[in-house]
Amino acid sequence: MPVKAAAAALILPVPWLVSRVQEAASQPGRILALMQTVLFAVLLLAAAWIDYREHIIPDILNLGIALSALLCFRPANLWGLLAAVPFLAAAMGGRMGGGDVKMVAACGLVLGLGDTMFGCIIGLFLMLCFCLVLPGGLRRKEARPMAPFLSAGFLAACFLP
Repeated sequence: MPVKAAAAALILPVPWLVSRVQEAASQPGRILALMQTVLFAVLLLAAAWIDYREHIIPDILNLGIALSALLCFRPANLWGLLAAVPFLAAAMGGRMGGGDVKMVAACGLVLGLGDTMFGCIIGLFLMLCFCLVLPGGLRRKEARPMAPFLSAGFLAACFLP
């Protein structure tokens, strides 16, 4: 069941990815935006899969996400780093891993503050819904991967108008 739910959460943004690729391909000046979108989506999906399987997000994936922001850099997107502050506070309290914090910060550079916060809210809501349907619900003390849910939220934030 967890594999099916995680797969469903990651597959939901695929139609938006296809439409965004078609839109950008029709405009020659938007090739960098297309490259950034595809790279961002691929790196998020890889981070989600690895975190689901191994409970770790490799730093190289977070670095790749952050560097993808340089393809269409906007100085206003630097404010997106602030979205990682609540996650940093939770990580310092031992409630979550540092890879999640780095992933939120890297996504903040790509999406900007508003879209990153939207993606975090969507991702955390998906995780809450998933935890509510699991046996044991929210009382289970084992670690759960966050990247699949955050990735789904960030992809939704990227592709929704």
